[in-house]
Amino acid sequence: MTSRALNLVLALLIGLAALGCAKSETPEQRVRALLADAEEAAEKRDLAKLRGYISPHYKDEDGRDRHAMDGILRLYLLRNDGIHMTTRIESVIAPQPQRVEAVVYVAMAARPVKSADELRSFNTQLYRFELGFAEEHKTWRVVRAAWRPTALTDFFP
Repeated sequence: MTSRALNLVLALLIGLAALGCAKSETPEQRVRALLADAEEAAEKRDLAKLRGYISPHYKDEDGRDRHAMDGILRLYLLRNDGIHMTTRIESVIAPQPQRVEAVVYVAMAARPVKSADELRSFNTQLYRFELGFAEEHKTWRVVRAAWRPTALTDFFP
């Protein structure tokens, strides 16, 4: 077998292995990865990417739709020059094959937070998010959200 043919076979095997890994990821694992990507997008102030995580069918208990959520995201990014987040995922469960529920605690600050002690001394906003996700065209998106301020003791039990 020539070197070129061997490289092609290896590339094909690696590609098939990657496809196998992607398919074997559970919905919970995929949503955890999405949450990590969303955190990074928020810190980079990437509004377009953040919008992509919200379902066109988004609707929450307060009557907000996708358009309203877009306005909230835009306002938050405009008001805050520096966005640094620390998250703690409390739970991610899939009650149905194409539905996932997550509870996430988020600490948002204007500068990087290196420890729990810094959270106490910074002007940090702490929130508890309850998120509902649905798989839409092989992509997980937020279909509902509820959030409330929380205490540091909730963030670090």
